[in-house]
Parts: sequence; structure tokens; C-alpha cells
Amino acid sequence: MRTTMRWLASLVLWTACTAEPAAAPEPVFAASVASWQQGRACMLSHEHELRYVRVVVDAAAAIPYAMLAPEHPYPVGATLVKLEYDDPGCTALLGYTAMQKQAAGSAPLANDWRWQRVDAKRRVLEDGAPNSCVNCHRHHCEEPECGFPKCGFDLTCGLEP
Repeated sequence: MRTTMRWLASLVLWTACTAEPAAAPEPVFAASVASWQQGRACMLSHEHELRYVRVVVDAAAAIPYAMLAPEHPYPVGATLVKLEYDDPGCTALLGYTAMQKQAAGSAPLANDWRWQRVDAKRRVLEDGAPNSCVNCHRHHCEEPECGFPKCGFDLTCGLEP
């Protein structure tokens, strides 16, 4: 019995040590977003670690992002990417924050958005619906909390006046 237990323990340990690590998720956006529509020009963001940011949106998100209204909901797959920079000219890329609309019911507390924080080398650092993202977007991008008209819709933010 002891020999069997030792053998099983060795097998479990060997399996754990030799198993392939889970593959890191891929970014939800293409390697180049140069052809995407600009949703927001380069500006200093009081969120996102006080970085300079630019927002680009794919074709599916262009109209909903421009309108920020329930009459123009984001379709599944619509993607917004906030490019984050270290300089006011938005030339020294530090990383990205992306939001991609998922199927209804996939992340109800996050309005069915999948967030990703991605470094400049396109390594996914955070994936899912982090509370920090959801809570900030609820506070800054939903009326009446945000305190100005057209401040946002479906957890996406409009420009502050």
C-alpha cells in the first residue's frame, strides 16, 4: 500500500512539474489598430495612472461610441482600445487598456464587457472584468454619478466638459 501511495504521489508531482503551463490570453484587439477610427485624441487622463491616452474604436464600436446612447447599443465583439503614453505627443507607448463587448450574461456585473490591460509588447497583464475598471467606469461614465450630460453609456466614457 505504501509503495502504491508513493508511486501515486510521485506521479502527481511529476505531472504537475511537466505539465505545459496554461497559455496566456491573447489581446482582444489586432496587432495594428492604425486603421481604427479615433474616438478620442491625445489627452492627459486623470485615470490610468495619469498617462496620456488616445482612444480608438473598431468599426462595430464606432457609432455606439460616438452616440453614447441606448438607441445605439454596442454589438457583441465591439472593441475599444485606450492607447496609453508617457508623453503629451502620444508617441512613447506604454501599453493599452481594451474593452470588448461579450455575449449577454457573460459578465453581468461588468455589463458584459471583457477588459484587458496589455503592455507595449502586447503581453496581457490583466484579463476579465477587474473591479477597479468596473467601479471606476460606473462612477465616471454613468449618469447621474458622472454629473454631466452624455458622460457615457454602457460603461464607456464620454469626454468631460
